[in-house]
Amino acid sequence: MSIITLTTDFGLKDPFVGIMKGVILSINPQVILVDLTHEIFPQNIKEAAFVLQSAYRFFPKGTIHVAVVDPGVGSRRRPLLVQTQDYFFIAPDNGVLELIFRENEVKVYYLNDPKYFFKKVSNTFHGRDVFAPVAAHLTLGIPPEKLGIEIDDFKRLEWPLPQTEGNILKGEIIYIDHFGNLITNISQGVFQHFVNTQPFSIKIKEVTLNQVVSHYLAVPPGKFIAIWDSSGYLEIACSLGNAKEKLGVRVGEKIEVELLEK
Repeated sequence: MSIITLTTDFGLKDPFVGIMKGVILSINPQVILVDLTHEIFPQNIKEAAFVLQSAYRFFPKGTIHVAVVDPGVGSRRRPLLVQTQDYFFIAPDNGVLELIFRENEVKVYYLNDPKYFFKKVSNTFHGRDVFAPVAAHLTLGIPPEKLGIEIDDFKRLEWPLPQTEGNILKGEIIYIDHFGNLITNISQGVFQHFVNTQPFSIKIKEVTLNQVVSHYLAVPPGKFIAIWDSSGYLEIACSLGNAKEKLGVRVGEKIEVELLEK
């Protein structure tokens, strides 16, 4: 049984997600379809890249991950099929698969055979006309090399990485979840290597924290905490509250970890 996951910025008000599913099931009605999310902020390629990177490895080997966050739909940007050791990814060539490229050895195919597309390809809905049917044909055993030609000039995305300046580790917010928790680009490994055994302070806007706690109720309601999120990144949260709203921040907000004197 084949699994296809769907990640889009379509939302659920319009019929776009349902139509994609209809196209897939018309080609292979035995497919298991999983909605990863359809609430990516419109056209936010980096947010989609982070969500996909956080989730893809929790699926069985052979899963096909379809990501349609595609502000360049209808332009000359190419549709891609990416093959890793364990998974397939189908997405536009706009950098949305950047974190997949960073973590895996990949083969990348430019999907250029209209035989595997919808019978009439529109300029505005390649999720329906290209990505969904290609994913479905892949579940039927069509090999990647028949779906497209292998390329090595796929688009890379400039990704914000934490930077060290003296006794300060500088990062930024890269994702804000449904609860208003602020996910940074500082991984647990980078943080622990930088801090080692020294005392530290974590600063974001007017908030300063001096420890990373183990759970959301480690402080009274309304107080801020630093915690490791489920993917191993430093997260700023508000106990029983919404850190995004209380701090008035958005993706890109800067955060600093400063080493203190012992």
